[in-house]
Amino acid sequence: MTRRALGLAGRVTPPVYALLVPLVLLAQHLVVALCYRWTGERLEPDLDFWLLPLRRLADMPHLTSAMAASVFLIGFLVAWALAVLSFRRATWSNRGYWFSLFAIFPVLQIPAMAVLALLPRGQAATVDPKVERIDLVDVLQGVIAGIGLIVAAVLVSALTLGAYGWGLFVSTPFVVGITTGYIANHRILRSAANTLTYVALAGALGGLALMMLALEGFICIILIAPLGLLAAWLGGLVGRTIARVRHHRGAPLMSVTALPLLFAVEAAMPPAVPVATAESIEIAAPPAAVWRVVTGSRPIGLSPGLPGLAGLAYPVRGQLLGQGVGARRLGTFSTGIAVERVTEWQPDRLLAFTVLSQPPAMEEMSPYRKVHAPHLYGYVVTGDTRYMLTPLTNGGTRLTLEATTILHIDPIIYFEPIARWAFQSNVRRVLTSAKLQAEGAT
Repeated sequence: MTRRALGLAGRVTPPVYALLVPLVLLAQHLVVALCYRWTGERLEPDLDFWLLPLRRLADMPHLTSAMAASVFLIGFLVAWALAVLSFRRATWSNRGYWFSLFAIFPVLQIPAMAVLALLPRGQAATVDPKVERIDLVDVLQGVIAGIGLIVAAVLVSALTLGAYGWGLFVSTPFVVGITTGYIANHRILRSAANTLTYVALAGALGGLALMMLALEGFICIILIAPLGLLAAWLGGLVGRTIARVRHHRGAPLMSVTALPLLFAVEAAMPPAVPVATAESIEIAAPPAAVWRVVTGSRPIGLSPGLPGLAGLAYPVRGQLLGQGVGARRLGTFSTGIAVERVTEWQPDRLLAFTVLSQPPAMEEMSPYRKVHAPHLYGYVVTGDTRYMLTPLTNGGTRLTLEATTILHIDPIIYFEPIARWAFQSNVRRVLTSAKLQAEGAT
């Protein structure tokens, strides 16, 4: 009975659908409102709340992990209930099945469900309805399960435990692939190409769901897509193989239970890998002129390049508040202000400082004003920076800029080359700007 109630098989008439869908949709608003009431926080029921109630939960200053996990579990159950009702409603009309898939996406679900509510009954299928139903049910169940796993993994690993590593970026896509591949093939064996297409669809729609929930931005999703898609495709082939050999139906889904343990282990032992960047440039100006530029506050007028245009924080200008060791320095970045302290001071020769506090590492591309992605804070940490001025025999100066950044994100083997390229782009931009300013001042 429970399995039948939770499954996609069955039909829902337009009046029943129009009555039940708003009640199910508003259940998550009610839960979030109760959380605010229990913690004594004031809830502002604006448009964002009605469109994205779960995002408003992430705004709570006193949100506990247990409360977050419970509410997001309810949110997942609400999404599944909407998918079931919408698919059954499409079955009644013999059309609109793909609208039922979008019924689980925040914001997009409103027009999708409105279309479903108004769909009239269509012509009966020209092919065997039983075969068509099995085909659609299995594909949509596999894709929806993959989407749900992606969102749930980000909520548990990133938002609740603060873990960004192999579990989230490799193991989760692999499990998504196994789950989607198995469910899509367990009754009708599909080709490997079709299976990989469904796995890719689950991944793409899962990324879209993360954007709609304001949990990730476009650039981060694109950045991790090659690694995640490869892992998901491997998992999809494994899931298809399990379905082909008629393995016990619950076995491939048991892999999901290992993910929370892996997330917890990575949260307890986060990586800390230093990435050192050193670049030099020769400037046709004496050290004194270069020193004035290094310690000055003129803005960097050059284009930030591809990393900056993609959202990575890039320096705009620096301002010294005093002179000598211990002086404060304010580094203005595209994402905010960094507070720094001078650690070495040798006029015309050496300036070094360490970062005391820094703004977000990047600005996400998103349709929302704020993205609740923990990796924006504390996962890319700027350490020490050194400007070294070396006099040249021709009267010029070699300006060397060394900077150290700590990455607290895995897999390092994947992210370190990307991070090094982005950091080098920033350093070269700063050096080129200093060269242009110093040579223009002489």
